[in-house]
Amino acid sequence: MIKNIFAIFIFSLLFVACSTNELSKQEKEVQRQEVSKELLSDISYILFLLKQKDLDNLNSRFINPKIGLYEVYKSDIENKITFKHSYEIDEIVDIIDSFEIKQEIIIFNCSPYNDAFYGWNKDGTFLTTQIKPYLSQIIQEQNKITPNKYKTEELANIALIEKTSYELIVTNNVIFYLTKIDNLWYITLIDKIKTDRSK
Repeated sequence: MIKNIFAIFIFSLLFVACSTNELSKQEKEVQRQEVSKELLSDISYILFLLKQKDLDNLNSRFINPKIGLYEVYKSDIENKITFKHSYEIDEIVDIIDSFEIKQEIIIFNCSPYNDAFYGWNKDGTFLTTQIKPYLSQIIQEQNKITPNKYKTEELANIALIEKTSYELIVTNNVIFYLTKIDNLWYITLIDKIKTDRSK
């Protein structure tokens, strides 16, 4: 009997230790990593590919073949925030105001009534942590209409994007979210909301 109680006690300790270890591992996995030389180097390469209008290399290197790419925008008909999912970027602009990557927050001023108040307060290339939970908010709304529309794997990918990404703003060009997946940085989202002047 004492042996049984001792065995149960040891098993309980091992179970609690494993559970705690697994929880701390999961928490560590969903944290945003610090800005590294590798990330800055990849951003420089992205800027180079944009300047060269090199869609082929941009898609082959910076779009993850399993997760793909989300694009958030306002629909033309209802003017509601929505998204589309694809596995490639289909068009790019070659305007690059600066190849210097600054880590600071910039503001986009937008007035649908006056063009004088439209645009960024600074020009250049900026890396921030100002990630918006566009995708999870859209899914939350859609789940009210069609419950369980999205697979668990896609929801996990969206959580990864929203919790661990960096926002790359190339003013007068594009806003990307960059996410580290399997030790490589990928473009996972294009934000077309932040600079949308429609009401």
